[in-house]
Amino acid sequence: MTFSFPAHFSRRVLAIVACMVFAIVVGNPNTFGANPNKVPVLISDSASTRAIALESVTLKAEPFPLTSSVKFASDSRTRICVFAQNLELLAGEGLTAFTADVQDAAGKLYSLKVEYEAPVAGFPGVSMLVLRLSDDLGDTGDVLLRVNLHGVSSNRVRVAIGHLGGGPGDDAGAVATPIVGDPTVPVPAATPNSYADAAFASGPDGIRFLEQATWGPSDTDLAHVRSVGYATWLNEQFNTAAQFSATQSDYPAFPLYPQFYPAAPAPPCDSTTACFRDNYTLYPLQKQFFTNALTQSDQLRQRVAFALHQFIVVGGVQLNGNETSWYAPYLQTIDRNAFGNFRTLLFDVTLNPGMGEYLNFRGNSVVNRANPTPNENYAREIMQLFSIGVDTLNQDGTPVLDSQGNRLPSYDQNTIANLARVFTGWNLAPAKLWSVDGTTAVANYLDPMVPTGNVNFYDIAQKTLLTDVNHASPVIVPACSNCTGNSSAVNLANTQAYAIASLNIAIDNLFNHPNTGPYVCTQMIHQLVTSNPSPAYVGRCAAAFANNGSGVRGDMKAVITSILLDIEARGDVKNAPEYGHLREPVLLMTHLIRTFNGTSDGVLASTPFSYTNDLGQNLFNPPTVFSYYPADYGLPGTNLFGPEFGLLDTSTTYKRANFVNTLFLGNSGNGIPISNPNRPQGTQVNTSTYQALAGNPQQLVDALNVRLMHGTMSTAMNTNIVASVTAVTNATPATQALQRTQTAIYLIATSSQYQVEK
Repeated sequence: MTFSFPAHFSRRVLAIVACMVFAIVVGNPNTFGANPNKVPVLISDSASTRAIALESVTLKAEPFPLTSSVKFASDSRTRICVFAQNLELLAGEGLTAFTADVQDAAGKLYSLKVEYEAPVAGFPGVSMLVLRLSDDLGDTGDVLLRVNLHGVSSNRVRVAIGHLGGGPGDDAGAVATPIVGDPTVPVPAATPNSYADAAFASGPDGIRFLEQATWGPSDTDLAHVRSVGYATWLNEQFNTAAQFSATQSDYPAFPLYPQFYPAAPAPPCDSTTACFRDNYTLYPLQKQFFTNALTQSDQLRQRVAFALHQFIVVGGVQLNGNETSWYAPYLQTIDRNAFGNFRTLLFDVTLNPGMGEYLNFRGNSVVNRANPTPNENYAREIMQLFSIGVDTLNQDGTPVLDSQGNRLPSYDQNTIANLARVFTGWNLAPAKLWSVDGTTAVANYLDPMVPTGNVNFYDIAQKTLLTDVNHASPVIVPACSNCTGNSSAVNLANTQAYAIASLNIAIDNLFNHPNTGPYVCTQMIHQLVTSNPSPAYVGRCAAAFANNGSGVRGDMKAVITSILLDIEARGDVKNAPEYGHLREPVLLMTHLIRTFNGTSDGVLASTPFSYTNDLGQNLFNPPTVFSYYPADYGLPGTNLFGPEFGLLDTSTTYKRANFVNTLFLGNSGNGIPISNPNRPQGTQVNTSTYQALAGNPQQLVDALNVRLMHGTMSTAMNTNIVASVTAVTNATPATQALQRTQTAIYLIATSSQYQVEK
């Protein structure tokens, strides 16, 4: 067997690698294909967990100085080389698929940038990684290092920074990890899985998949996805029954009501009445949301629609103080376009009257054609939040940087001003007659907005927009050549036609912008899978946005499929520290109720007591256009995003525990009680399946670990909960079984390990 290395490797390196080779255990070759359960392995000394590691330039062994003695890069920070096996990359994947971190003796994590990865020449089964020491890392002594790929963490190996020794203890069960198998066997690039084989869903990942694609894995849904597999399940959801067609919605139409209810006719409609509740509050819509989430079969569409709602935002309180019929068409627009094309969604939501009211698009006019100054609110938000984002992006979602390392904005104030001029002249469609008396005219918030009948409201001059993927220079909306100099009727008709054409040009411009794919994908991945996706993951999704395989851009079915069937989403174990997201209140509630086959009247967000509001998420009433929480909210002390943590504080943490207590232990174990007239049935869960296991606390906790946490519970947590459950005794076996089950569920559901969904 002949081994060769790059010419710049010294005899020292050859000696080290020779030691590695002696540790080879031949006869255990790697298996290939895109395996989401493949665990990266960092190579250590054959007798300890200490890494085989070198300073990248000098090739000296540890301890590694913080500053390199030879400035090799643009900065002088030390880079170290480590070696790994089982780095199964998809074709085209590279550095952006990896993250790395070290932990010091105090438990603090430091992120390291992966700057290089390639197979070692002559040893294609072994890869070398070059890691840059982070700027905040000091003379810590020993640290534990790991790399993460596709949401899966490697083993942790010991590396000395500054000086040798000290540091944290080895992880429980840690062993030496010398090379295994024959490192001279080439590692082919893996191909993406279709996940058509139902076997993929048979393990814990079947539960994880439904956590990402539904409002919680009910027993029925779990059995079904395990019988048909992921790909078939997705196609079923995309082709749901006629009542969930592309032209209909899970939200019914509500009759329009006057902005201010008249003194007559009777009956009265003040705040004490069901009339007011059902027409001037969001109660019916919030109730419908939970009824849909807990019972309807089109689970995927609902999850996707809510994800879209979280970055294409309308807040109900700004719509005549939550008038039901003003807000419902917005939800219907999001709902019916969830599986459609993003271009259609962007166009439809732009002309939605609720959006027009919320962001001052309705009635927007030039005021003075000699000096047009229309309202710029919608122009700003459709770019910043709904389509392209504030930074110019690479196709993997990372920001484009200038020569000084600064981010480049995707638009400027001039762009906002020009786009705002497109959004002039639109207003509500003609009023409708109130169904109650047949004579009162009520504002039309049901139909899309239309061009108005006043030609002076329109900006008919030329506008300069953004450069998009179809153009080498900025897109121009030409001036209207026939909007003046004709009869008033002809001028109006031409101006209205010009407004429609201009709007289409602007929507096309945003839809075709290079940012839109990676921006939309990042937002959707945040909502459905993880708050910190790798750039490689975003890039694969953005490619699906750009082309669904048939040359179609913006196909949401392709985007959703790409997100949910990506190797970074799938797999029985996802233990990378940056993986996952906090369960926001509505997801926490629905997950628990559906997991335990609950029944509910759907009243969880409205009077007399709003559980979502109490937990910090006032359903359909996000406090700002930035949604319920900032999309770029950073976890304190880290460089990670944690958007949902923007809702978490001492008070809401306590109230989360209170909700779990109410659901499983309150009302004599019968869940959320009835409270007429607004909560006619209450909410109950069924834990009988788990009560049958309560005679064996370990078996009970293990079953709940699989069902609630897909087996990710730590050993320490498992041991502590088993001890607590065992301590629950009662003379009545049935009561003991109930109390043990309630105790186990409460302790799991209030834990951080459960509430951060991985």
